[in-house]
Amino acid sequence: METKIRQADESDKKVFIDYSIKLSKFNRVNHNNDSKYDDYSLVIKAIKKKAEETFKYRNENTLILIAEIENKPVGYALGRIYKEDETADNGTGEMGLLDELFIEDRARGAGLGQKLLNEAIKWMKEKGIKRIKLHAYSWNDNAIKLYERNGFKEYVVSYETFI
Repeated sequence: METKIRQADESDKKVFIDYSIKLSKFNRVNHNNDSKYDDYSLVIKAIKKKAEETFKYRNENTLILIAEIENKPVGYALGRIYKEDETADNGTGEMGLLDELFIEDRARGAGLGQKLLNEAIKWMKEKGIKRIKLHAYSWNDNAIKLYERNGFKEYVVSYETFI
């Protein structure tokens, strides 16, 4: 089974948009039912629009990676470089953000999440980035384990309640 990680090219627009939506659907299924009060069709529409814009306006500070098995897409990652707000008391300047990472169910366990993460980190190092942030939902044990195995540590905890 041949696996490959490559940077997205112009022909990958639909793949990128489709995976952005699949990531949202994966998350949605796992979220608490209390958080599913909205019109999800509008969420999907907004995600599609945002993904289209991200793809169209990507630049030297945007990385879109495609994971493949036997030359067929099975996942992706989105990395960004951004400037942290000047008021951030936990460090300012340029930062890396691993914004999205998703592997289809059928391809999980083949090490592609690790490969996507490795490539994103490598790209950020080449850009001179010293700090990378990412977000993972507390219920996503597999993602948390992947990130912790790679030296990421819990830094901020987010709370919510339903009233």
